[in-house]
Amino acid sequence: MKARIILFLFFIATNLSIAQNLQTEVFDEFKLLYKELKSFKSSSDFRKYGFTKSGPYNHWLVRVENLKTHPDANSLLSMGFVAGELEVLGLTYVSSKGKETETTLFFNKIFSEAVSVKK
Repeated sequence: MKARIILFLFFIATNLSIAQNLQTEVFDEFKLLYKELKSFKSSSDFRKYGFTKSGPYNHWLVRVENLKTHPDANSLLSMGFVAGELEVLGLTYVSSKGKETETTLFFNKIFSEAVSVKK
């Protein structure tokens, strides 16, 4: 009986560790994508091409779409946002040609606080 309990506890601890690693992986990817967006949003190439397939930043949008469909993407909810909101931020920068708007200020406040709190 003790062996079963120990085995069960080991199983729970292992699965919890795997789940935490996947959540960290999702958040790390989110942070990287957010940092990248902030670095290129004001570039002349971004203002010209946005996320068009022929432009240099389409891969960023594809990576955000992949993050949105990641099995553990919902772990971002615990920080107060979802991956789709990063996509909204990017698309808002496309329409504003990289300039700040009420929408970008709103999302940047949420994202920058989350990124700075949990490093």
